[in-house]
Amino acid sequence: MLRRTRRVIFGLGLVLGSVLVAPSAQAHTVPVVGLADLTCLVGSQTGHYQPGLTFTPRPTSFTGQGSVSGCVDLTGHGITGASFTTQGSGTASCLTGTVSSRTTYYWSDGRSSAVRNTGAIEVKPNGITVLVLTGTVESGEFTGATVVQTKTLLSTDLTACLTPQGLTSAGGPVTVTLTP
Repeated sequence: MLRRTRRVIFGLGLVLGSVLVAPSAQAHTVPVVGLADLTCLVGSQTGHYQPGLTFTPRPTSFTGQGSVSGCVDLTGHGITGASFTTQGSGTASCLTGTVSSRTTYYWSDGRSSAVRNTGAIEVKPNGITVLVLTGTVESGEFTGATVVQTKTLLSTDLTACLTPQGLTSAGGPVTVTLTP
C-alpha cells in the first residue's frame, strides 16, 4: 500500500511539474533516473548582483534568498517546504553566464542541507532568463544527494542592463528537486 501511495504521489508530482514549470525552464531540467526523493514545485527567490549584470559578461558575486513549498516528500520526513540562502560568484551578464555557489536549505522539519552548486544562465527564445543550478548536498540532511534548482529570473527593469551599474537584483519563481 505504501509503495502504491508513493507511486501515485510521484506521478502527481511529475504531472504538476510539467504543468507548473515554465516551458522555457523545462528544456533544461536535468533528467532524473529513478524516483525523486523530494520535489518542491512552488517557490520564489530574489537575487542581488555586485557588480550589476550588463550585456557584457564580467566577474560578479551574488547573494540570494527564497522559499519553496508544495513539496512532494518521499523521504518520510514530512517536509512541506524550505527557506534558502545562496552566495556565489561567476562570470555573468544579462544574457548568459556560468556560476558556482553554496546554498543552504532550511527544511520545514527543522533540519538543514548545505549544497555546493554550479550552473548556467541562459536566455530562452521567449526572452525569459533561466538559471539552472545543479549540486550535491555536502553536509546536513540528505548528504550525498543531488539537488537541481531551476530559477526563472524576472526583472521589472531590463533597461538596467544598458547602464554601467547594471541590473543589481532580479527574482522570480523557483523549483527544487532532490534525488538520491
